[in-house]
Amino acid sequence: MSKFDLRDISDRLTGSRDTEALVYEFLGYLQAVRGDWRASLAFYEVSQDTLVSVYQRDGQRLVRRDINLSVDRLPARLVRKFFHPSAFFNHADRRTLLTHLFGSSPAYEPDALEAPSLAPLTAMSHWQSCVCVPLADAEDILALLVIVSEKRGAFGARAVGDLIPVKSMAALALAQHLYRSARSRPDDDSMPPAAAEFHDRIQRLSAHTEQLEHDNRTKAQQLEALAGEIEQLDKNSTEYKQELGRVKEALFALEEQSAAATQHLTEAYSELTTTRYQAAELQRTVGFMKDVFQLMAHEHDPQELPRTLVEWFCEHFHIERCSLMTLDQPRETLSIAAQRGIDPAVASKVRVRVGQGISGWVAHNRKPLFVRVRGEAEEAHHTDQDAYNSDSFICVPLTWKDRVCGVLNLSNKRDGEPFDEFDLDRAMMAASVIAMTLGSHEVARRAAAWT
Repeated sequence: MSKFDLRDISDRLTGSRDTEALVYEFLGYLQAVRGDWRASLAFYEVSQDTLVSVYQRDGQRLVRRDINLSVDRLPARLVRKFFHPSAFFNHADRRTLLTHLFGSSPAYEPDALEAPSLAPLTAMSHWQSCVCVPLADAEDILALLVIVSEKRGAFGARAVGDLIPVKSMAALALAQHLYRSARSRPDDDSMPPAAAEFHDRIQRLSAHTEQLEHDNRTKAQQLEALAGEIEQLDKNSTEYKQELGRVKEALFALEEQSAAATQHLTEAYSELTTTRYQAAELQRTVGFMKDVFQLMAHEHDPQELPRTLVEWFCEHFHIERCSLMTLDQPRETLSIAAQRGIDPAVASKVRVRVGQGISGWVAHNRKPLFVRVRGEAEEAHHTDQDAYNSDSFICVPLTWKDRVCGVLNLSNKRDGEPFDEFDLDRAMMAASVIAMTLGSHEVARRAAAWT
């Protein structure tokens, strides 16, 4: 379960009077929940393509440092990921195609060699772990959140996943403050319908809350003035006492309305966060299939293709164990064509008959098997001959022209996280493309043999 209390952080950010108060609460909350974290927030000026100021907490003080750090002086991969995706084509340090395909997470973890270029943005110079997360409004980057830690591996998949809803709420609150102070209201025609609807709803709730707070302050002032008059008149007038009671009741009603408005606003934040997460996963799935087709479109050695695919899947799915099994000529036995995370001496001897075990069951029934926890796989079971960091795994058949040509096995997700429905969808779509590629190679091989 997440260590972050979304209700608490929502109350803190909603109650911030200005941008610096919001930054003070946000950074302090991150460091209070995770004691080894040191967070800093760098604001981005899009017109200059420059990071212009950095905020960080020093005890109970908010420290601001004015900088003039051009984006192109940051690590190239970070720039391509968050600021300028097209920089891939202009940068001299081009990495392999697989390296670019793997960078699809919502955060960026720099290498130790990139520490000097990030030094103006970090809260400490000597760190063991670092993660960079953008705060954005729609597609406009507002600021870059940089968190460092003296611990190794401090930003695993679960920690980053817990951080995403919190940074989304902070980005939304920050955008509201910036809109009120320096921006005009965005054009509704330029926003997606769902985003425009949420934006309008949040604006209405914010305006209603501000009005209630204003009325609350007015009533409080009236109550104070009335209490002073009653004190001066020795507080003996029954009429004044009755009026004071009515004002207290009205004030209590206003407080209840303000609490209800805050609750509605929190629910709207939660709905917006959920919608953004689902949209991000769908976008990631589309990008995943685009990457698969690009990988298949490149020229490759058919003998090296299984190993390339296995390495690609391990990096993209963040898993430690993957195997691609193919059927032999009689099509009765599965053997491992390529693998990662299995003892090579054991992998070379593995032979699974169709219908036996998990892979044999999937090949026989031509149906995928997706297990989140032990006990869900009633048809087939683990052999328990190897070590697994969780009971969750995915096994999908590779079918082409109504024929099974192999099986793709995915297990041991990093940090012991279970697979989800999005992982299953991507695995099935990728399996179809792989099956077509392997099938086309088989047809080409037979044609060459006949020739």
